[in-house]
Amino acid sequence: MHGAMRIPELSQRDRFVRRAVAQKGVWTVSGDEGWAHVTSPGSPGRDVTLLWTAESEARRWADVLATNPCVELIPLNEFVADVLAKLAEVDGLVGLDWSADPIECEVEPNDLIARLRHEGVESFLQRIRLENSVWTLEDADGPALLVASQYANRLMLACWASRAEAEMRIEGPWSGMLAVEIPLHNFVYATLPWLAEQSWMVAPGYAPGSDAVELSPLDLIRRIEPESYAKSA
Repeated sequence: MHGAMRIPELSQRDRFVRRAVAQKGVWTVSGDEGWAHVTSPGSPGRDVTLLWTAESEARRWADVLATNPCVELIPLNEFVADVLAKLAEVDGLVGLDWSADPIECEVEPNDLIARLRHEGVESFLQRIRLENSVWTLEDADGPALLVASQYANRLMLACWASRAEAEMRIEGPWSGMLAVEIPLHNFVYATLPWLAEQSWMVAPGYAPGSDAVELSPLDLIRRIEPESYAKSA
């Protein structure tokens, strides 16, 4: 198990997570040897795969870390479902915004997955409060729904914090749908209670290719308007 992180490492980790979620991706360097990596100084025998939130930093170190380097932006959903999942399988560590400093931030892949998912929900909440609305996809048959993976025989409502994010998902089985804006008050006091009555879940900020965040409607109400929820409980 990787050791406890110190304050500078914690600050670097949290900064990396915020930036990765905001830009919806991370920068990687790969070469003839695979993903750029170093040997962990704190966990002997374990490799640390290196990642960045700034393209300039990834390019700065590319020639140092890889032969025939390729610098690439990995979308966040692919990063979580593919890169981090594979690193967890091989007992690897993740180096965040690596710069060859004496103190570098190394984290467990599963810990980073959990923190990225948490930050994704927090970002969703901040933006819907700011815009005072939520976006879904709908057609004549109703809203875009998913099958929940964690709860048998339950459906989930996919929703997003912006029109652009919703419209990016108009493809495949949702290709004939339209992005629909729901005022935040209606979402909290009509849409989410309706989902609760159906025993369905909600998937804020859903993106294909990664495990969706699955929340109960009442949990999302509590997170959006904790004071109102407390009064009605």
